[in-house]
Amino acid sequence: MKKSILFGAGKIARGFLGQLLYLSDFEITFVDVYEPIVSVLNEKKTYHVHVLGDESLDSDVTHIKAYLFDEKESIYHTFYESDIAFVSVGGNHLTDVAKSLADIFNRFGIQKKIKNIIVCENWRDAANTFKTAMLKFLNEENKNLFEKFIGVSEAVLMRTATQPDEELAKLYPQDVWVQNFWYLPIDGSRIKEAIPKIQCVELLDEFGNFLTQKMYTNNTSNAVIAYSGYLLGYEILAEAANSLEISALLDDAYKEINQILVAELGVDEKQQMEFSQKARAKYCDWTIVDKVIRHGKDPIRKLGPQDRLIAPCRMAFKHGIYPKTLIDTIAKALYFDEPSDAEAVKLKMLRQQKGIEYVLQTVCGLDKTERLYHEILKSVEQIKEQGLVKGHE
Repeated sequence: MKKSILFGAGKIARGFLGQLLYLSDFEITFVDVYEPIVSVLNEKKTYHVHVLGDESLDSDVTHIKAYLFDEKESIYHTFYESDIAFVSVGGNHLTDVAKSLADIFNRFGIQKKIKNIIVCENWRDAANTFKTAMLKFLNEENKNLFEKFIGVSEAVLMRTATQPDEELAKLYPQDVWVQNFWYLPIDGSRIKEAIPKIQCVELLDEFGNFLTQKMYTNNTSNAVIAYSGYLLGYEILAEAANSLEISALLDDAYKEINQILVAELGVDEKQQMEFSQKARAKYCDWTIVDKVIRHGKDPIRKLGPQDRLIAPCRMAFKHGIYPKTLIDTIAKALYFDEPSDAEAVKLKMLRQQKGIEYVLQTVCGLDKTERLYHEILKSVEQIKEQGLVKGHE
């Protein structure tokens, strides 16, 4: 049986990567900081993946074990016994995991064996972020060995996991409930030598274009739903996406997105339309019970110049396209002030104390001379007049 190691034991690590590896005849070792999940995985030695909408696709994932990150020697030996490694911890934690793994390598040494680490995050430049952090924390000898023997690539994640109700979560804390989606594209250009065959995995040589297409189709339209849904008072993402107001916004948003990506990337128009239809189906899927606020959180990052809203709007203007729905979404995102999200609280403070123009310049990276800068200001005034930001100012 082949062997794998997964840094991270969260819902996607268990419910997507773990299931694919199990179905591909791998033993799986999870590494996590959260002691309760490590304990329950070691106690049960199995967990169930519930595929929403089609229980015939469920799996009882077996041949598993788990370590805490401080079990350094065990992690080291497991890494070198494994045929492939994955990282799925959330983009904000990539540097922490890189530091932990670098500490392990510095203590026990990097072996002269080819290994590949696949970073699985919906995070811009995830592989580079992880690799740069690794190189920062490795000693000089290990830096050279790392560059020579360890490949760091990345995958695009398009399966969603959902939170079960409290009773199920207490009864089956190890189980995962996931969307019926099975494709895992990986950047093949960064792989060292070959990786073992894994179900539903495809190695792509033109990964950069695919990643851009995914971000500015899925992540951008997700922002339309989340920030509009938040101001309209929706709690569940699918409820927002299927509402009359937001469904109409999505019609317009996907028209804009498709035009932008066909012009910018040169992708086939029909293929892009099909890609956007799949994205919409994902967010409108009633079987996925996910909160609007989870998808809106971290608005400062999402309003960044290279992220899902500002970047495609700039592309649009470059190609003579007016992205009204995306501009309006930026305006709405400026008023995402969810109290449970520290970044949203920080954004609100910046907006109230420094003003919208300051946020556009420092957070969004916009210049006062840019057309987009002025169009967002116009949109802010419009959503104020519509009463959308009442209670959020």
